Amino acid sequence: RNVTGVQTCALPISSELIARNRVSKIFIVCPKLLMPQWAEELKFKFDLPSMEVIGKDLATLKLPDEPIAVITTYHSARLYLDAIAKVGFDMLILDEAHKLRNLYGVNTPPQVAVAFHKVLAKRVFKYVLMLTATPIQNRLWDLYSLVDLLTVARGHENPLGNPGMFARKFIADNRTQARQLKPEAKDEFRSIIY
Repeated sequence: RNVTGVQTCALPISSELIARNRVSKIFIVCPKLLMPQWAEELKFKFDLPSMEVIGKDLATLKLPDEPIAVITTYHSARLYLDAIAKVGFDMLILDEAHKLRNLYGVNTPPQVAVAFHKVLAKRVFKYVLMLTATPIQNRLWDLYSLVDLLTVARGHENPLGNPGMFARKFIADNRTQARQLKPEAKDEFRSIIY
């Protein structure tokens, strides 16, 4: 997996939105090990200043007037999402977004996925970009969860339906396993995901 390749996909999008004056404040959430790589890519390829901020410093974050990116971890973001939502970020980039995949189809969804779902439902970010280079080959609920996060961020209903409808229409094995797609629903599922 080429981490820089994933970042390189996101950066031209962000840069274009900045050039069009649609975005000036970007909030990037990634694993801690990737924070320096994000900062380096932003600086050297796009001349965009960034700040690496973790922990309680997110609660008192003050941004300059010029375009900037703030880079943090999933753990820190989860703890301070309410404060972050008030800062005025235009764009949210979720690197390694598969970390939010278990929002549905499990007894206890991860707190980080629940927290991001709540803030995305409030539509505090004008743009949301989710990145992952990790193949999702586990459960159909993984894809359902990621699609749900994107659609709630836009104020839309999940195109795969509510969880009950999704299970009845698309899951061939039992709801808990959810590893097999119903053959007759395969084309529709692919069309929606596409």
